[in-house]
Amino acid sequence: MALWGNDDNITTFGTVSLSGNTVTGTGTTFTTDVEVGQVIRFGVRGGVGTYYGDAVITSVASTVSLTIGSTAGLNVAVFGAGSTSYYISELPKSTVLDHSFDEDLASDPTLKDQGVNGTATGVAGIGTDQIPVTVGDTVIVGDFMINDSNELRVSTVNSTTIGLAATISAGITTGDILEFRRLTGGYDKLVYGVATADHEPGLSTNDPYDLAHAGWVGVQTYVDMHGNLRVKSEVLVAMSGIQTGNLPYPTNA
Repeated sequence: MALWGNDDNITTFGTVSLSGNTVTGTGTTFTTDVEVGQVIRFGVRGGVGTYYGDAVITSVASTVSLTIGSTAGLNVAVFGAGSTSYYISELPKSTVLDHSFDEDLASDPTLKDQGVNGTATGVAGIGTDQIPVTVGDTVIVGDFMINDSNELRVSTVNSTTIGLAATISAGITTGDILEFRRLTGGYDKLVYGVATADHEPGLSTNDPYDLAHAGWVGVQTYVDMHGNLRVKSEVLVAMSGIQTGNLPYPTNA
């Protein structure tokens, strides 16, 4: 097989498990579904499971057994995961050995203490999502308010109140100290087969997910110190006619 193809929508069956460099299938039909040189992507993306990363197929022994060339692009957790879903793709093989795509590096953003506190200026009863507090410009939409058992995302910031994305489960009284934290960091980088550079045609001219060109694209996401989602992309292969489907762009980890 060439260094890449144009198919990111190869139909497969069953589940797989990994031991060393040997992939064992259950209900699979490897001899008809996959080819040497294609990439097997272990796990599930989209918030319904765990994604473990990519490896290049180097040989196919039977309908239920194949070999991968390296485990360098995989999260080590795959070895204890047992049977898992998988995808097959013709993405550029070079990315599997590119350390920046290593699934071991993947992490979720975490809540960081911004050193910002507010003092409640009134009473907020259980079941409300409006909190009387003056925070100026130190709190932004997307921050999290922490107080007793409450840990809720800020959805609006006004001069005398903040709105929350859900209602509080513990009451707040005048003078209570409210702590605010912000999601920052995290790391996710994945190769996508993208049919159009415009992520959502016609909906936005400033969509952070829009790309420079359709093709095979490496996309990195993280949250910066101000709580903003950052999307960095690099076009690995600019091409048209990619068959997409297995991992629509973008797909959350």
